[in-house]
Amino acid sequence: MPSSTEDYGMIRILAAALFVLFTASSFAQEAGPKSVVVADSAIDPAALEKLKTLLEQTNSRQALVMHEGRIVAEWYWRGAGLAKPVEVWSLSKSMASTAIGLLIDEGKIASIKDPVSKYIPAWGEGMKARATLENILNQTTGIKDVVGAGTPADLLQRSIDAEILHEPGTVIGYNNGGCNLISAVVRAASGEDIEAYMRRKMWEPLGMKDTSWRRDDGGNVITYAGVQSTARDIGKFGQLFLDGGTWNGKPILSRQWIEAATTPTYKMQFGSIKLPVRYGYLWWVDLAHKKAGHNYNALGLWGNNLTVIPDKKIVGVRLVGNNPDGIGLMLRTPEWVAALSALVASPAIDGK
Repeated sequence: MPSSTEDYGMIRILAAALFVLFTASSFAQEAGPKSVVVADSAIDPAALEKLKTLLEQTNSRQALVMHEGRIVAEWYWRGAGLAKPVEVWSLSKSMASTAIGLLIDEGKIASIKDPVSKYIPAWGEGMKARATLENILNQTTGIKDVVGAGTPADLLQRSIDAEILHEPGTVIGYNNGGCNLISAVVRAASGEDIEAYMRRKMWEPLGMKDTSWRRDDGGNVITYAGVQSTARDIGKFGQLFLDGGTWNGKPILSRQWIEAATTPTYKMQFGSIKLPVRYGYLWWVDLAHKKAGHNYNALGLWGNNLTVIPDKKIVGVRLVGNNPDGIGLMLRTPEWVAALSALVASPAIDGK
């Protein structure tokens, strides 16, 4: 039986995952006012105003909406600014997943079917020896979740040493410790830590100059959380996925990886609580799909979120940073996705 502390932690993470939230100038604009809205004939002004109101009422700090690759609206509240990064929490997991995709594209990782032990030798015995990279990416490692938000210790070693409770691939469960193993995998495969690798392979090519990654007390990059970033930088990450992995005509990430990572494989589960949402490779897939159509999401604690709606060519970002009073959870994830989708009409979805 889990302890009351573990129950509280599970409920806290579950609450964060169930709730989420999202301004067309180009990314070349590096300075601007607190609120920008640019005319776009495809955007419904009333729907945009409704989205802004939702964001204002839920303690948002930064929000950004892109349509067809251009910023159509962005807002800043509570002292936030263009170049003021905030902690995006578990949104970082989707960034960590992308590092695996980049390494596969390079040939430095052969396949997601590679055993974890190829990169973490300590996982060479018992049930751990049967775990694959795919088990990390779809949260089926079977290990006990031994890390929690904000814990300063050597979290990577704690993750490596974690007790394995289930045969890998048999039980899905949201697991920070499993995701944290990506830190060791990327270092072993690339020869550099994941922050340096992502800066070289993705952040610098995309101009994500205000993004960094937090470390634990052992100096290891925390890959279940820890990314510090801005709405514009996260928007570029989402646009890269929407554009099939190219940026300004240059290939960065393979379309094959994007499709694989954002294709649902499981329904997510927190302990005994099954959620009515589907999960890809550390991406949440098809939230509010009856209203929004196909979409995929990088979701973080307190409602730090990135949403991509391919059919409508929309990228939305809503950032809160740290919000321990929980006010940011008032806007539910499906409500946020549906509000984004409502910005642009689609004959296939809206019947127009």
